Amino acid sequence: MPGTGATPIAFKWEWNINTVAVICGFLAGFVAWGYTLAEIRTGREQNAQNIERLAAQNNVFEARFEVIDRTLTKMDQTDYRITLLEKGQDSVDQRINRLAENYSNQFSDMRTQLSTISTQLALTNQTLQRLDVRGEPRINQPAQ
Repeated sequence: MPGTGATPIAFKWEWNINTVAVICGFLAGFVAWGYTLAEIRTGREQNAQNIERLAAQNNVFEARFEVIDRTLTKMDQTDYRITLLEKGQDSVDQRINRLAENYSNQFSDMRTQLSTISTQLALTNQTLQRLDVRGEPRINQPAQ
């Protein structure tokens, strides 16, 4: 530059507020982006752990539900069997009542017949006593 007569421009270091603000904004954006990325990764890891924990709990609950389902099935079968037994018992009770009624009727008929026979025997005895008093011979009596 020696021949031009121009003096070199001296560089003056100045802090421009706009430049500083933009650079600080970029730095803050990168820091926030890094923090957000770290939070997302941490959240994903926690979600994966929660999913594993919930899957284990789900397996435990499934096993419990199977036990409860089997128990309820057994209870339903037991209720059904008890109902059948009660119906059978009612049927047996009805049969026993019918038998008792039939026997009662038969015994009543027998009592009636015995009463009739007893009455006939009493009448026959009275007739025989009257005949004996009169001295008349009995029918089918061997002669003496």
